[in-house]
Amino acid sequence: MGSPSPGSPRGSGRAPAPAEPAPASPTLAQLLQLVQQGRALPGLEKRQIAATHGEPTASRLPRRPKPWEAAGPAAAPPPP
Repeated sequence: MGSPSPGSPRGSGRAPAPAEPAPASPTLAQLLQLVQQGRALPGLEKRQIAATHGEPTASRLPRRPKPWEAAGPAAAPPPP
């Protein structure tokens, strides 16, 4: 077999160097300061979640049996 091509993942045996170094994660004290100031935390995704105030929908999935229901009558402990 020939040598691997330069673009293959096994080419040099090393992971490719990232384009830019990963930013250092903030300390707990820095996070606390950001929260107290009301600023956004780094790395968190802002979600737009709003209440619908509509009627709840009925479940479409059947109810899962409880462990003692799924085991059947043969595995039931004898009455005292």
